Amino acid sequence: MRLRAYAAYIKITLKLTLRDRVVLFFNFLMPLLFFIAFGEGMGAETSPGAMSQVLSLVLMFGVLGTGFFGGGIRATMDREAGILRRFKVAPITPAPLLAASMITGWAVFLPSVVFFVLLARWRYGWDQPLNFVSLLIVVSAGVLAFRSMGLIIASVTNSMQESQIIAQLLYMPMLLLSGAAVPLHILPDWLQRVAQFLPATHFYLGTQGILVRHETAWDNRTALGAMLLAMAAGFWVSMKLFRWEKDEKVKPAAKLWLAGVM
Repeated sequence: MRLRAYAAYIKITLKLTLRDRVVLFFNFLMPLLFFIAFGEGMGAETSPGAMSQVLSLVLMFGVLGTGFFGGGIRATMDREAGILRRFKVAPITPAPLLAASMITGWAVFLPSVVFFVLLARWRYGWDQPLNFVSLLIVVSAGVLAFRSMGLIIASVTNSMQESQIIAQLLYMPMLLLSGAAVPLHILPDWLQRVAQFLPATHFYLGTQGILVRHETAWDNRTALGAMLLAMAAGFWVSMKLFRWEKDEKVKPAAKLWLAGVM
């Protein structure tokens, strides 16, 4: 019965997510706009290497968006609307609610990976060999890692406005320091060292390994391990910081978990 209840909640969360225009924008529309803009601007139709780079960049946009904005804002909205308060009286812990958010984000984003790969082949004639299963594994690890970080944002903010600000403060540094938007080798040495601690860097390296160097997920196991570690740490901290109502205070002990992970 409990598993059936969790499955029902995941189904409801999925329906609500698909109705959220903000989530759909950052999941699908914004990556699509960037795909077209960079694909045309970088001459992807005549350069397979450029198309591989465009795919890596677009996947980075989508994974960061579904993590920080999809995970963070959706959970914040539920707490603002008093939805989470109703679960407080039920015999349920935060874990299945947080897991449902992560599974929903993964299920919603994965079809876009298929869409962009097909679009690259049909529109730009991209015919590079691709281990598609390995790509899905790396993307899945990235989605879950950033989704768990988005849930931390939801735990420490009280309103959509706050969550959007914090999401942007994390989104841009992750994007710029990952190597997707700005090559890492042109950054100062100390920034390159900082980038090695960011899950976004490992996600970009993983997708580059598969799309550009035609590697497998196993070849990129270091990047996968880093993202899975980020997922586990983010999920644990989001449970420690979880609040059923926005008036609840974050416990000092929970803040120590956040500081430790950072």
